[in-house]
Amino acid sequence: MRRKAENSATGCRIFLSKKLFGTVADFFGGCACVMEATKMQNHPNEHTETKGLRCSIADTPGALDQVYRLRYAGYFRKGSIDPREDGRFSDRFDATPNHFSFLVRDAAEAAVATVRISVVRPDLGWNESPGSTVFGDHAAFQKLASESFVEASRLVFAPQARRDALMQLLGYMAALADFYEAEWLMACPRMEHSAMYQRLFGFRPMAEPRPYHGVKFETQLLGVRRGELREFVGQTKPMKKAWNSALADLTLAKLAPSNLAACAPCLLT
Repeated sequence: MRRKAENSATGCRIFLSKKLFGTVADFFGGCACVMEATKMQNHPNEHTETKGLRCSIADTPGALDQVYRLRYAGYFRKGSIDPREDGRFSDRFDATPNHFSFLVRDAAEAAVATVRISVVRPDLGWNESPGSTVFGDHAAFQKLASESFVEASRLVFAPQARRDALMQLLGYMAALADFYEAEWLMACPRMEHSAMYQRLFGFRPMAEPRPYHGVKFETQLLGVRRGELREFVGQTKPMKKAWNSALADLTLAKLAPSNLAACAPCLLT
């Protein structure tokens, strides 16, 4: 039986260590979590704060405002969007039920990172994602969409973000795919970041580059099956640790007992 979260989202762990390389600092960030088909409020636990950072679902007007401002700052800094008088960047997907924005704040409540996670599960009526507007007519995307996938978009880090958050992000994406039994993890990175996805996580190209939704750069459709990702990173300690840590946090998120039992065998050994 397909699983759903019963109560609220869990927090995430973001660690600060080495400085991110190149332009990736403008691109990656955030965390993933599990929730029902309707958006819910936060129920913080001891896992929501690490190293002075706090991660939560952006479910209030103030939190969403921070998300949209951080997005704007990151994308405008790279010349990927035009200037806007209100200094915010959002789109129609932010109002749909299968898209959830997350915000990482520091001890001073300043926005540090944000990410939007899409869950596409046709059996739940969750069919739309940003990637569908770009690659929806492509046979490779249609194959993913006919099964199920998780997709990350609008990933932004403040300039002070560090390397370890990249592994945390992929760990939470993988854990989210485990929980929702999504077959695929999908990404549409900038072309200059595509090789990194392939080298570190085993993603593979599935379509030629195309202009991406709402921004001024081309992206490539990349995908990896959940089982393939597990095999690819099974001996990679940072990713293995991040994936297991994310799954452990999900089991503490007041999920239904049946979901807890089902998640346990997913841990990498």
